[in-house]
Amino acid sequence: MDITLLRTFSSTRRIKTGTWSRLQPVFFQGVSPCMDACPASIDVPHLYGLFLDGQEREAALSLLAYNPFPSITGRVCPHFCQEKCNRGELDEPVGIRAVERYLGDMILREGIFPPKETFHGPPVAVVGSGPAGMAAAWYLALDGMDVVLFEGEEVAGGMLAWGIPQFRLDREVVRANLRRLEEVGVTIVTSSPVGPADLGELKKEFKGVIVATGLTKARTLPVEGAHLAFKGLDLLKTYSLKGELPPGSDAVVVGGGNVAIDVARVLARDGRRVTLVCVEPSDEMPAIPEELEAALQEGVVVRTSTGLREIRGDASGKKGVLVGPVRIVGEEGGLKEVEFLDETREEIPCDLVVLAVGQEAQESWEGHGLDPAGDLVLGPSTVVQAMASGRDAALTLKARLKGEGYRGVRETLWQRDHREIITFEDLNPFYFEEIPPQEVRDGESALREARRCFSCGYCNTCGNCWIFCPDVSIILESKPQLDRDHCKGCGICATECPRGVIYMKEKEW
Repeated sequence: MDITLLRTFSSTRRIKTGTWSRLQPVFFQGVSPCMDACPASIDVPHLYGLFLDGQEREAALSLLAYNPFPSITGRVCPHFCQEKCNRGELDEPVGIRAVERYLGDMILREGIFPPKETFHGPPVAVVGSGPAGMAAAWYLALDGMDVVLFEGEEVAGGMLAWGIPQFRLDREVVRANLRRLEEVGVTIVTSSPVGPADLGELKKEFKGVIVATGLTKARTLPVEGAHLAFKGLDLLKTYSLKGELPPGSDAVVVGGGNVAIDVARVLARDGRRVTLVCVEPSDEMPAIPEELEAALQEGVVVRTSTGLREIRGDASGKKGVLVGPVRIVGEEGGLKEVEFLDETREEIPCDLVVLAVGQEAQESWEGHGLDPAGDLVLGPSTVVQAMASGRDAALTLKARLKGEGYRGVRETLWQRDHREIITFEDLNPFYFEEIPPQEVRDGESALREARRCFSCGYCNTCGNCWIFCPDVSIILESKPQLDRDHCKGCGICATECPRGVIYMKEKEW
């Protein structure tokens, strides 16, 4: 080094201090835990970055790239993302579902649609208009295909139209999303059941067929008197489409999932006394925790770790269920295998018994060379899981029809340099203060809640690295960049980065 440079009265920028160290910072984009946990793989940090920057429309379009119906999932999703949110290590997780609901309603209100391919694609069919079928039809239509969506019932929407009570999912929201499907070019044909025997004719007319008929046949239990019970799915369907409920003032609902909770809440809201019996302990119930809490507040009595032994009944309509304490020892075919802990045969008197212990397909579609989606592939799943499956089936079919390969949404839409999941330990919590969750009612409160997001693994140009760099070797433009000639590799920028997007590595000379 020329020692005279150290005595110059000109700018110290002439001194190439970048040669003094073997380390240098690397800026990267990582994967937040909410992104990884979301079945639809929604890029929440990027979405929130646009939203907080005042780009509401761009944020909405970013959301639609992953999830076509956020106004629906914003109401009924179990929010797997929130369960993994790093903010939960500091105070409370970000209300991701509530913000999604706000954006979804804005999309409906303002009529926001992604751009549609202009070419005229081949005709394709989607069988089943539930969440998986709706999502498949949406993405196929946006890609320029002529799409016909077949539904066996008189109303479209599948489980969204009759399997989820109105108080959880407003029917007008479902209808509004079905209208959006028609606006992007999907032809919806109701009262047109399609079975495996019809596939041959469909394949003659359509270049591709996606089957998303779901699991709409309610299961029963191998116990004495099971024929005396109503089935949960059938009860919800009759209630939603006809407004009718079976008689009985004292009801026992068997099951621990969302269908069981929905049945219990419907009956409780109708003035019935309801006891819910499930084999799972309370912390293992598959139902959405908020829905379980709502059921308890509405008067439903929940008996956990309790198994059904027998259903009794007489000509007068009086019934009773015999139950006993159990523990779960396994699972086969979607049904929990349990072991009774003793010989207890406690009787719960009732005049209505409802079994809500799982679903299965009405017909077997195996061996027909079709493209299945939704619960036919996943087994019993959530609305968002079914939608993601329908989306992926559509994008796979589109790629095949075009002679292209499909790598998946995460590979094509996630703009990430590294796939490591950013943990709370990777962040610098000094820069985050405790902020209570905001109740999302409008755009302003949605923004306040979105601001609680740590933006894990995603640079939102906070400027910390630029502020703290002692060598002015960070160039801050749309995203920070490194001036390699002057960075001494001190690591202060990596230490002070709140979001864990800078790490130090050996230089490659």
